[in-house]
Amino acid sequence: MVHPRPTLARAAVVGASLAGVGGVLVWLVGPLTGGPASGDAASSVLYFDRIVSGRHLEAFLNTSPKPLLTVVYGVLHAIDDQWRLVSLSAVLATAVGIVLAGEAARRTAGVAAAAFAIVALTGSAALVSEASWAYGLGWAFAFWMAAALMLLRPDPRHGLAGAFLAIAGLARPETLLVLGVALVILCGAVVTRRPLPPTAWRILIGFLAIPGLCLHDFLLTGDPLWWLAVAPHAVQINRGLSRSLPSTIHLSAARLLSLSALVVEATVGGLITLRRGQWVAAAGLIALGPLVIVETWFLALRHIEVLSHYLHPVDLAVSLGAAIFVGTLITQLRDRCTPRLPQLAGPLGTLIAVTAAAAIAIGSTRPFAPLSVGARTTIASEGHLDARAARLVPVLRANLPDLRPAPAQDPGPLGAPDPRAISLFVPRQRLSRTAVDLGLPLTAIATLNVTQVNLAKGYPPVGSLVYLDAKFDPASLGAAAAPFRVDVPTVVDGVRIVPIQVDATAGYWIVRITAGP
Repeated sequence: MVHPRPTLARAAVVGASLAGVGGVLVWLVGPLTGGPASGDAASSVLYFDRIVSGRHLEAFLNTSPKPLLTVVYGVLHAIDDQWRLVSLSAVLATAVGIVLAGEAARRTAGVAAAAFAIVALTGSAALVSEASWAYGLGWAFAFWMAAALMLLRPDPRHGLAGAFLAIAGLARPETLLVLGVALVILCGAVVTRRPLPPTAWRILIGFLAIPGLCLHDFLLTGDPLWWLAVAPHAVQINRGLSRSLPSTIHLSAARLLSLSALVVEATVGGLITLRRGQWVAAAGLIALGPLVIVETWFLALRHIEVLSHYLHPVDLAVSLGAAIFVGTLITQLRDRCTPRLPQLAGPLGTLIAVTAAAAIAIGSTRPFAPLSVGARTTIASEGHLDARAARLVPVLRANLPDLRPAPAQDPGPLGAPDPRAISLFVPRQRLSRTAVDLGLPLTAIATLNVTQVNLAKGYPPVGSLVYLDAKFDPASLGAAAAPFRVDVPTVVDGVRIVPIQVDATAGYWIVRITAGP
């Protein structure tokens, strides 16, 4: 039984929830102090610059395109080049997604389900970490939930739901799994001759995300299918190294084990949606849960590197599935107790239900980010790292050598820059953000491959600046990088390595390669 509330009271609750969730996320991420935004977010800003300037991407950058982030982050960075607005927008999008998820849970399984969903998602280390990186999951999640609310109305708005899914597809490819499940349900209804609303097929508007991706990449690279080539090419240039299928299965199993309490609750919640015929909730849980896991296995079979954050949508699915189970359970207990305790039918009963659901959510979510020192430290680390690197940007700018003559032809979106033309080498995680901060083309900035260092043969070349940082790249402390870890001018293999700014205790070195002796 779902207990209705007056519209104004519900609006007040939603507003208070948004303020509370947003406040917690701002506290955890710190977008107004350091403007944390990882390399993928910075790549979106770089893509925006190339598109609006009418230039194609001059060299390979290992970030799959996300057109929504290209537009939003590009515009926000143009307003504030300190990355604060970029970070804040990601935090606010995540907060909106959490609150919309609470409303979707309420419409599916009652007010207790809403409380569970909001508390569990606010405490999700995976979701909050993505917000701290300014990745696309928070944005996609908000539009997924907006689409769900359009479908959970008494008069479903399938066209609007499809439009929201199209936008979500421009931020996360898992949206195509959601649309695939929707297509299967629609085709199944046709085969079994079940009646469908005449507007139901409009949800497939969501597939317009695909031409959106193609248009973005055509403008960026001249190849509308570049988005399909990024991940395979990244493995190719990494000597074919990628996570194997057994390793990927182990990764997903370990992920589910770490979420064991939520997984058990979500399994029951999923069965409840199937039994009740709540196909909107069931489709979302299946697409973002089991199908995301299977997708990572498929990627492994294609020898595409599977990163742990690819499984983060699973965290969202299990939190929402668990919310449906807990909300259903608490609602049934409340209804059974109401004849003996009539006061439970009123505000007191609602308060008890919400409190119980929130307590179960905190107990089920491990780690619960706001109460976990380890999770808070991990989430805040992006901001600390960005602040550390930002302090060194003026040093790099002041000592950046004149750009070397550009090659006759750029290597192109799948090519690597000529090492002889590189003016600045930086840690891989800082490549796109440093390129944006310094306004460098990708033919003048690159990551130093310490395993291929050969000063005698000109790698890195004389005149270039090298920035090593152990916080970003532990290989900086290895034997291959030893020639650059100097605090006085040192001659190595016929070239002179001159320290510009070093702090061995902090673990960073900025040096210039000059002609020797």
